Amino acid sequence: MEQINNISQVTAFDSNSLLTIVHFEGLSNEVIYEIFEYLDFFHIYEIFFNLNTRFRNLLISSTLPIKINLSSLSKSNFEYYYRNMIIPYQHRIQSFYLSNLFIVDLFLSSFSLISKLIQLQTLIIDKIQSKYLNNFLNDLFFLPHLSSLVLICKNYVPNRNNFYKQVFRLSSLKYCKLSIHALHPPEQLPIATNEVSPIVHLVIKDTINLNELFAFLSYVPQLHRLSIDRRSTCNMQMNVCSIVLNHLTHVSLNLRDVTFDDFEILVKKNLFHQVQVLYILTHGDIVYLVANRWQFLILSHMPYLRIFDIQHRVIINATNREIYPDLFDQFESLFWFERQWFFAYHIHETGVTADGN
Repeated sequence: MEQINNISQVTAFDSNSLLTIVHFEGLSNEVIYEIFEYLDFFHIYEIFFNLNTRFRNLLISSTLPIKINLSSLSKSNFEYYYRNMIIPYQHRIQSFYLSNLFIVDLFLSSFSLISKLIQLQTLIIDKIQSKYLNNFLNDLFFLPHLSSLVLICKNYVPNRNNFYKQVFRLSSLKYCKLSIHALHPPEQLPIATNEVSPIVHLVIKDTINLNELFAFLSYVPQLHRLSIDRRSTCNMQMNVCSIVLNHLTHVSLNLRDVTFDDFEILVKKNLFHQVQVLYILTHGDIVYLVANRWQFLILSHMPYLRIFDIQHRVIINATNREIYPDLFDQFESLFWFERQWFFAYHIHETGVTADGN
């Protein structure tokens, strides 16, 4: 009750600077509901449900959306939470966050609830085991309002292609962040035929081959933002198809194992023609530091680019030390100054890092 006493009255001043005392229970239902929006539902239930009849009725009769955060609960607390707060109010749950490994396993192995959360819009599950993925993703198919999905897999995903196909068939999804480790070497994802996804913002933490990138993009024709955080690779031959992405404006790629020549092939397919913001991380291939190659690529295939951020890391030794200052100087021409793109490089004893934005 100490927590209740601390909020039992509110002190305010009116326009004539007269002291006004307002008791919390004297607030209107509308104001109390607004306050509830800033509190975790678990705390709301614990504090107010058994306080008095009015507050209990406020919780029972409310239509306000509920945000569930199960990041740190014991087994007993989770079972209490599930029985008293999740099950009775499942029709109001709008956001669901699971990050405790024990609770994730307990929830997915013991309860079949996800498909019943008909108002769910945002779902975040950290440390999900791959053995649950197939049934779990099938349940998500029945959620008509699910627009934001974050899945971070704890272990290797044996059927990687099936995983991605199940995600791409979710009909209302707009934001999607996926972090997986596939068994190597993974089978390449096929090009989309009939089913496409409404995703507009896609973040993938997975090793992606540039050949396969075209397959990924064929599933998301409405894409606005793309980020591949884990390293990209490339085969010697790129058998690519024609894909039109009229809305893709923001791209972030880890190109650690991709040469500039292969990246250039990708850009020349006009996948990035509408791109305005480009972040790339590269390693090793010195051609990434040839300013004229970038100038041609930008003028010809990325005409709307306004933010260009490249981080390139190389190992300097006695045989190549002299060539880098000349390469860096090429980025000081009028082309780069007109766009207000300025570059800096940092030399350490073990190597060099070149950053530009």
